[in-house]
Amino acid sequence: MAITLKHLCITGPGLLPAVVPFDGHRTLIRGPSETGKSHIWDCIWFLLGGTGTLEQFPESEGYDSLELAFLHDEHEYLVRKAMAGGAARVLVRQDDIWVASGAPNPLEDLAQDLGELLVKLSGAEGKKVLRSRSEKGAITGDDLRHWALLSQPGMISRDATVGKGHGSDKRVASYSLFLSGLDDSAVELYKSSSVKEQAKGKLAVAESELARSQGLIPADTDRASTVAALARVDERLDMFTTQLQARSSVLKELRQQIAAEAGALAIASTQLASATSICERFTLLDLKYSSDLARLGATDEGIAFFQALEETPCLLCGTPVEQHLDPGDLKPRAPKKYRDAIAAEAEKVRELRRGLQPSVAHEKTRIANATADVQRLTASLKVLEEQETVVLRAAGQEFDADPRELVESHTRFSSLIDAFDEIARLKGEIARLQQETKQKRTALVRNVGSHGDQVGVIARQMLNDWGFMSIQSVYVDPDACDLVIDGRRRLSYGAGKRGLFLSAMTIALMQHALRERHPHLGVVVLDSPLKAYAQKESADNTDRDIPTATVNASFYGWLSRFEGPGQIIVLENEAVDPATARALNAIQFTDDNTHGRQGFYPRRTVIAPPPAPAIDGTEFDN
Repeated sequence: MAITLKHLCITGPGLLPAVVPFDGHRTLIRGPSETGKSHIWDCIWFLLGGTGTLEQFPESEGYDSLELAFLHDEHEYLVRKAMAGGAARVLVRQDDIWVASGAPNPLEDLAQDLGELLVKLSGAEGKKVLRSRSEKGAITGDDLRHWALLSQPGMISRDATVGKGHGSDKRVASYSLFLSGLDDSAVELYKSSSVKEQAKGKLAVAESELARSQGLIPADTDRASTVAALARVDERLDMFTTQLQARSSVLKELRQQIAAEAGALAIASTQLASATSICERFTLLDLKYSSDLARLGATDEGIAFFQALEETPCLLCGTPVEQHLDPGDLKPRAPKKYRDAIAAEAEKVRELRRGLQPSVAHEKTRIANATADVQRLTASLKVLEEQETVVLRAAGQEFDADPRELVESHTRFSSLIDAFDEIARLKGEIARLQQETKQKRTALVRNVGSHGDQVGVIARQMLNDWGFMSIQSVYVDPDACDLVIDGRRRLSYGAGKRGLFLSAMTIALMQHALRERHPHLGVVVLDSPLKAYAQKESADNTDRDIPTATVNASFYGWLSRFEGPGQIIVLENEAVDPATARALNAIQFTDDNTHGRQGFYPRRTVIAPPPAPAIDGTEFDN
């Protein structure tokens, strides 16, 4: 749950890269002022998510891109950013760093915010801290940087370690998380001003609704009597319903019988109409047959009369009959044939008429039966309808209350009960909202247990190793997020001791967090921790009760022996013994162009006129 810085590199087109490698445990970058040490601190802050822009100076002119490489477990991450600012580009080697020689191990872009990545790698992902007493939020990269990177002004400042302004609450919460491993998920929040204002608005609405609901209830009415009255109305409505259901059952049976009788009557009426129509047709057909017989008889009589006449010449011209008619018609057999045909036709009509009589008789029987059925069903239907009228009249007389009045009473009493219930609800809501508009302020006490004492033990041992042998007690004040040394607050000491004591606390906090597997960035960067103590002039003469040379030598000797946990990077002005510098493998800056490394930025030598290639990290892949 920690990262280890690997190197810092700044490049520019046609310029030699400015590179500083970092040891896995401790790195000392020493040199006089104006050689770029504080600039290195600024660059680390900037590349670990710090906002703003870097200050430009003559040595940095022409450089435009920064890169910071760091390790986490067996993976390497690179952060690249323009010196002018903007979003950071994060790359990662997905495979293990230590691969066989020549094996591919490319860098890949990581689509994750840098701050979120650092929080995840530090082990603080998902942890909640108080931003204020009315708001919680996640740990951010700013919290990690604040307790890991100490600038020179911040070391000697008399301001509280948590800083000033809005972010101080969050800094206290993040310090407590690194110290104890416990976040603020369980802390009860105060209500914000906006929440209280909303509660006041809701309270005014609730009070208005309460007054309106109380106005709906008569002065001499209470809920118990209203409930009793509603129960009586419900009882009468139940009786009404029971009676109605009984009458409805009787009416249902009557109406089913009426429907059945009406259906049978319709069928009988249809049959009567059908039989009557058929009978009338048959009667008409019988009349036709009778007319046909009469016509055939008349024709037969005419032919018989013709046969009886004698042949007589024409009275006008005297011409014989044979000359005017077909002689065949005058033969005796011709009229007989006609009469035989008429007789045959008349017999056929008589046969048809005899066959028609049974059908007429059958239809008359059907008419008689259908007429009887219609008369019977009509009478039965009339009786049933009279029974229905009697039942309806009796039902209306049995009900001793008007159903409409009962329903209106039920609605009125129900509305009153609803109003009583609404008043009770509104009173409870008003009581709750009144509590929301005011909240008792209580001091927030975080239970850090013995963790503060453990950090104090580490810091005391460290300060003893740095030469402050007289210090007897050191412990952490969790509210101030600072050390108390021999009963005195750290801020009560002079500038030199303030800086060294703050450095000790920051390193001790990192070591304790890593040993206890608490969240922490795992890196501490100190900008000139010895400089203020070594100043020849000081307003507080008691600030240097131990010789500067002793403190310097002790500090550098301790740093050369530091093996973790964690990584310490020290940027310092004070001279270091050559043997200790070799043990530290210190990076020495000089302000002399004739020997050594002049500073962070190399001497200005143009190495190539063409534009610089895209920065892809290949110069560091080996």
